[in-house]
Amino acid sequence: MIVNNLIASVVAFALLFNAHYAHALAQGADAKSAEVVQKKVSQRSTQRAPHEPVVVENKAHLADAEFSLKIDNIVVPYNAFSLFVLPEEVTELEIIYPTPDKTYQLFENGVMVEKSESMTWHWQAKDTPGEQRLEIRSEDGQVNMSLNVFVMVPAEKVQGGRLKYYHIGPYPDESEVKNKDVYVEPEGFIEVTQKNQDLLLSPHFKLKEFTSKQRSGYPKFVYLRPSLLLKLEMLRREMNMNNIHVSNLVIMSGYRTPQYNKSIGNVKFSRHVYGDAADIFVDNDGNYRMDDLNSDGLVNIKDADVMANMIAELNKRSEYKGLIGGLGVYGPKPHRGPFIHVDTRGIKARWRKP
Repeated sequence: MIVNNLIASVVAFALLFNAHYAHALAQGADAKSAEVVQKKVSQRSTQRAPHEPVVVENKAHLADAEFSLKIDNIVVPYNAFSLFVLPEEVTELEIIYPTPDKTYQLFENGVMVEKSESMTWHWQAKDTPGEQRLEIRSEDGQVNMSLNVFVMVPAEKVQGGRLKYYHIGPYPDESEVKNKDVYVEPEGFIEVTQKNQDLLLSPHFKLKEFTSKQRSGYPKFVYLRPSLLLKLEMLRREMNMNNIHVSNLVIMSGYRTPQYNKSIGNVKFSRHVYGDAADIFVDNDGNYRMDDLNSDGLVNIKDADVMANMIAELNKRSEYKGLIGGLGVYGPKPHRGPFIHVDTRGIKARWRKP
């Protein structure tokens, strides 16, 4: 049932996400390809997903709630996730695929929140940046899902390219952006402190893993999109269910400020500055290098290919369509091992750099 809920949840996310990005696909990709993608997603919305649920023997790799939670336009099946909002922003939270004959309540810092409908809440964030904690509990008091809420600092607080002395730098001018639906500037930034940096964003990833690598003290600031977290969790799970053990999926590079992105010579429109990209590798032995995933006794680009092949397989499934995006495969260099780049730009892009 857990796996069925996950697949149903991600199918729902794909449909919601597809509607949001339909215009982006039409502009940024070949028009015929976009039409085919939209037609297929439309057909699959009324048909059974072609990929059958996987029978999971090792359930230690699962981190699911007993229901899924629709948060605006995404669907979350996990027992821990995060919410990024602006001060006083209202967010709709709706439980879908609940366990039959069970009721749930939303709690904010231990205080029950009034429902809008039987399984829906319209929750409003506090009026100042910071953290809040939401919990959804069943009638027996069990916490089935926890949400770490980050009330962001509004982007208009950035002055001279800085936010509280943290150098963010300028985003590309609007006149330079061809596809405004895909390249959307952040509305706000999460303030990262020594106190909150270890908070979970999803079952296996913490806030501090996504901060820009630029040198600075605290506070730091980061921008993230929930779709990236969903994609990373799905990849991690898929690898484990295919007997590729992953206990530590390293975020080598997550969010980058435009200032840092420019300083390392990367392209101006890197997905890293738009909060939905990560450079990643598997490092179970803790040496900060890719592991020998294909068991050939070597660590090279073929191990990055193992991860890329998992993405390619996921990309064939209807439930994954809302998470499509860039996939880059990188070979090793003297200062680092091989890795892959993933993002959720909504348009398929592929590249390889040995």
